Amino acid sequence: MAKKTFFVTGTDTGVGKTMVSAAILEAARAAGLRTLAMKPIASGCDETPEGLRNEDALALQNAMTESLAYEVINPVALKPAIAPHVAAAQAGKTVTAQRLIGFCRGLQLRPAD
Repeated sequence: MAKKTFFVTGTDTGVGKTMVSAAILEAARAAGLRTLAMKPIASGCDETPEGLRNEDALALQNAMTESLAYEVINPVALKPAIAPHVAAAQAGKTVTAQRLIGFCRGLQLRPAD
């Protein structure tokens, strides 16, 4: 079976992107497929002893079948709960579309269905 990739997007916060993504992951798990997921950039992350963590990224980590380090699932974690590009600027981080594409392509190289 060929590898499949899904890109879930929405126009606002709280519209169900994570819920839909988790449902896709669960359906794939039920079909016996190995799954990975990613939230390449997340603002509104909580400080934890392990570092910044985003609840949506953690939900995806729990829904997928394969084990990945949190930093692979959410490579750009930002604390302020504001638009990611604004949070990145405030944190002094440069985030480009090419960089985010690179994170996504890197994940696609990992073994999964």
